[in-house]
Amino acid sequence: MRQLAQCNDLFLDFDKEIKLKPEKKKSLRTSRNALRTKIQNYFETNLKVSKPKFWGQGSYMMNTTIKPIEGEYDIDDGVYLIHLAGKNEGEWPLASTVHNWIVNAVEDHTSTPPINKNTCVRIVYKDDYHIDFPIYVKGDDAEHPKLAHKTNGWIDSDPKALTNWFHSEVTEKGSQLKRMVRYFKAWKDNKKGDNKFPSGMVFTILAANYFVEGYVDDDDSAFIALAKEIYDALSDSFSLKRPVFPDEELLDDWSETAKNNFLSKLSTLITNGQKALEKEEISDSVDIWRKVFGERFPEYTPPETENRVNKGDALQTSSPAILGNHGRSS
Repeated sequence: MRQLAQCNDLFLDFDKEIKLKPEKKKSLRTSRNALRTKIQNYFETNLKVSKPKFWGQGSYMMNTTIKPIEGEYDIDDGVYLIHLAGKNEGEWPLASTVHNWIVNAVEDHTSTPPINKNTCVRIVYKDDYHIDFPIYVKGDDAEHPKLAHKTNGWIDSDPKALTNWFHSEVTEKGSQLKRMVRYFKAWKDNKKGDNKFPSGMVFTILAANYFVEGYVDDDDSAFIALAKEIYDALSDSFSLKRPVFPDEELLDDWSETAKNNFLSKLSTLITNGQKALEKEEISDSVDIWRKVFGERFPEYTPPETENRVNKGDALQTSSPAILGNHGRSS
């Protein structure tokens, strides 16, 4: 049996390159906490009401944030208005009003004015990162909170539930799942400017839903096996339900052109990835992976005496739409 190139170690090095570094995470946490304090002081001093509580959400809390090639880190921090929790929804202020509270609380915190978006208030730290503050209220008897949407009013939303769901998926499937999410985000980041790609949240749910077990120390094969599972599922039905409340279709705003374009990109990824898996020389595989992920994927420097690891048979290949069973044969 011929020996095939094994790039797992290079994938792990790539993950270290793209993931949020501890020192950066600490810096982001410091800025976030300063804003939390400023918002709480505003509510206590200016509005004379109980201080809000906060709950981090999104990729920061899931540990799937990646360093962008260009642009800003994105941090999400939910603001929970405790002083409204005991009131009926009819007694709540307008969603636009609570947005203005947050805008006023963080005014002049950075040189860039806060951005009052529909679903959050964004504070921009120029050329580095931004922190989004979505605003929630959860009634005493309510199972789930509601989000202050500036134009649509109070709408169903429960980011805690999604974060907890993902953590349970990682507990069941292992930390490799988080790496798979980061790889897909890095692939998307390298394709920035191309046709529409799924959001980070959608990639996160897709990765968890179609995660393929059996590749514990084989991230390159795991990534392509997962891409194949996602491709097959979306080719059959271009649909994805949120796995927790609120029950909603996450891909219903995609046009047929956007769907076909993304499936084409995914098909090309699978084809190129399988070519990389079938190479006998690691350097040849790396040439392909660097086209997939960009220059951040590590270059390969062979040792003086190279001992290649037998990787077994690569994924079977014909065309991306009709690929056979994935996995390694013995």
